[in-house]
Amino acid sequence: MFLALGLGLPAEAAEPVAVDLRCLSSGGSKPIRLEWKLFAEASSGWRAAYVKYRGSKTVIPLVLRNSEATDRPEGRPWEFTAVWQEVVDGRISGEYQITSQGARIYDFVYTNLRNGKTVAFTQDDAAWQPDGCRWQ
Repeated sequence: MFLALGLGLPAEAAEPVAVDLRCLSSGGSKPIRLEWKLFAEASSGWRAAYVKYRGSKTVIPLVLRNSEATDRPEGRPWEFTAVWQEVVDGRISGEYQITSQGARIYDFVYTNLRNGKTVAFTQDDAAWQPDGCRWQ
């Protein structure tokens, strides 16, 4: 805002960025747990996201490859499928395919692009806290 005023440009209040935090876990005896955070600004359509695995201090940035509305059952919100690509060391190393409808994630699958291995995750509502995921 200071820069805009200094240049004589009109200062506009920026629309707040919406933040959506989800906690997800894989199955099995040693589940993989991750935090997925999505940032969105409605008027411009801008979106960004990251994942952070349990026990890691590092976040992995995600870039949206594509998103599409796939279905809208009568009386229900739109269903969306999005593919987010993870960027590690400047390279795309994996993809997250996410299908959601309203507040629910129905499919969240990670694919490692080097070896083709996939891991399916489910939403872990019990781990959700306003400031991040807390697993037992």
